[in-house]
Amino acid sequence: MREELKRRDLPALRSREEMREVMQREVYGYLPQVDYTLSYDSPVSVERRYMCGRVEHSFVNLTVKVEERVHTFRVDRLLHVDGKKRPLVIFQNFAPISSSPYFPIEEMSEYEVDFLAFCYQDITTDNADFSNGLAVLLLPNGQERKDSCGKIAVWAWAAMRVLDYGLTLEGTDPNNIAIAGHSRLGKTAAFTAMMDERFRFAFSNAAGCTGDALSHGNSGHGKKHDPALRHQRGELISDITHKFPYWFCKNYLQYAEHDLSDCFDQHYLLASIAPRYVMVGACSEDAWADPVSQQLCALAAGEAWEQAGKLGLVDCDRLLEPGEGSIDGHVGFFKIYAKHFLSRHSWRWFIRFIEAHQDDPV
Repeated sequence: MREELKRRDLPALRSREEMREVMQREVYGYLPQVDYTLSYDSPVSVERRYMCGRVEHSFVNLTVKVEERVHTFRVDRLLHVDGKKRPLVIFQNFAPISSSPYFPIEEMSEYEVDFLAFCYQDITTDNADFSNGLAVLLLPNGQERKDSCGKIAVWAWAAMRVLDYGLTLEGTDPNNIAIAGHSRLGKTAAFTAMMDERFRFAFSNAAGCTGDALSHGNSGHGKKHDPALRHQRGELISDITHKFPYWFCKNYLQYAEHDLSDCFDQHYLLASIAPRYVMVGACSEDAWADPVSQQLCALAAGEAWEQAGKLGLVDCDRLLEPGEGSIDGHVGFFKIYAKHFLSRHSWRWFIRFIEAHQDDPV
């Protein structure tokens, strides 16, 4: 018998504007408002033979200037060369796509989508140092306020600038822009889509705590003081804020004391992307990301679409088995048999999600 999902008592959804405000003020911080200029050089070809020459791998260097400070970072391009309009996926990654286990580049070239990708540490380091990269341009005084944004928001701001560039490309379909990321960059992808409505699709893979998994009653409760059970339970707010406090605004640290908030949970993050499209990817053996809480988060967020007469997460009132998924609604969800990983199978689910909805009315 398939296991039924027990929905959790969660804070009621609010308006999109209210949820977005809560998630900025209490969790990720406010994006800084700065005047900037964006420039880029000519593309440099890396490989022209993908798909018998129909797809080329190249890169450009993007330069952001804020007042007198500048920062340049590389953006890899996997683009069709025929100029036909296609969906564009912006991928935030841990390494260049040519050397990444999360991006099987030759296989990805076979999809009818284009890609722009960047390495997140080319934007700013993954630590508490706000004096390097784009961080110092956006936050010259560091996290001076309790609601000053953390590194997740800095990475998200960079993704928006990559989109600025992507919209100048001949083959970009501006109605079908997607943002994708895995783990901490899955959190970043969802936050990016929340903040920038130009992204029609968001793909958050194995983002877990403070990403695409609920904090209320997740599988870590009751086990947090037993180190032996660390890899058998879901990550808690106390875990993540202890190790990565700089990802978030300082206001969020208060929730480490009791792990829960009576005012919000992560379904607010996903629901704030409505009425656009969001997909959550889960790995069956990834207890730390808590796949049950991920599915429940997507299910709860789907109510934002249902309240507007649209489909949220469809046919997911039972716990999905590895290999199963749902792509028919505005909220997608799938689970693969894997540990904490972004695989070719995960990408295929997301591409199918884009294909299913790219021709829907905007």
